[in-house]
Amino acid sequence: MSWTPISKNEAISWNEKLKNVTAVFNQFPYYTSNEYNSFLSGTRFIKYVANGQDIAYAAIIEIGISPLKIGIIEGGPVLLATGIDMQPLISSLKNFSVKQGYTYLQIRPADNSPVINMLQTDKDFEEKVYFPYHVKDKANLNIYNKPEKELLAGFKMQCRRKMVLSERVGFIYKKADENALNDIRLLFSEVTDNKGYGFRPFKIYEAIYKEGKKYNLCDWYTAYLNNKLVNAVFVVKDGQSYYHYTSALRVTGYHPNESPPAKLHFYAMQDCFYNENKEYYNISYGGSNNLVRFKELFNPVEIEKPPYYTYVIKKNILALLSIFSANYASRFRNIIRLFDNLFK
Repeated sequence: MSWTPISKNEAISWNEKLKNVTAVFNQFPYYTSNEYNSFLSGTRFIKYVANGQDIAYAAIIEIGISPLKIGIIEGGPVLLATGIDMQPLISSLKNFSVKQGYTYLQIRPADNSPVINMLQTDKDFEEKVYFPYHVKDKANLNIYNKPEKELLAGFKMQCRRKMVLSERVGFIYKKADENALNDIRLLFSEVTDNKGYGFRPFKIYEAIYKEGKKYNLCDWYTAYLNNKLVNAVFVVKDGQSYYHYTSALRVTGYHPNESPPAKLHFYAMQDCFYNENKEYYNISYGGSNNLVRFKELFNPVEIEKPPYYTYVIKKNILALLSIFSANYASRFRNIIRLFDNLFK
């Protein structure tokens, strides 16, 4: 029984396999291989094999280079069977991390995963983030699948009013295809220039979309006014849900009270619930104050995620790394993104 690497060709097939288990989008190859794809970050895919059968799977985000290299599992490992003996699985994962030369392995399991109990009792793991280069949302904001009338009734009155006002303007809502990518790219560029929003380089969104669309694992939803794109929402998917990954809005040709985002998210939810039968729409946690207030209009249910657990391997190197504060970690991220833009 051991964790073994998955080849790039085999990794592609896991985009379909993971739809049939409770794997979150963070573990899908279409997503991780394109979000983490730079000279200092990448993704390694592994599987746990016992008696010739695949028992578990994990996407490991790798950041840095030897001797400073970090392994991160976000939303995994993914268990492919029930009744798995967790102790040898975790022990083998620790051994694999040592062989890969990681300074430490940072894991956040999926909600309600049996992996959580194992990490809580394993003395080698600490409930701690040493160097917060990679820390995702601390919670999900879920809107659950209900009949349409009940869904609408659950939104706050202000949300329903925004939808009514937007209907008077004449926005055209569409699920975009690849031909709309240029419109969307220009929208993101304009919003960045005008408002200074810190979007990721658009080529990352484009790469995730082009790969994920092959497996119906992501979509762009758009709102046009007078043949001009004014709002775009990008969702990434797994077997259970849609996740609002990013969005951009241009306020032009209409009053801000008539803005289309509420109706556009509802349009995406209709697809999520009634066409694809997903369990919930995760409108994503956090954002600017205005964005948080907007999300609250849908009355989402906040589900706190499990903590991060860290297995320290190279204590001396980590001692040096831990000198840096969260502020330095943020600067380090920005430096890596700058180099990505220069060299990709």
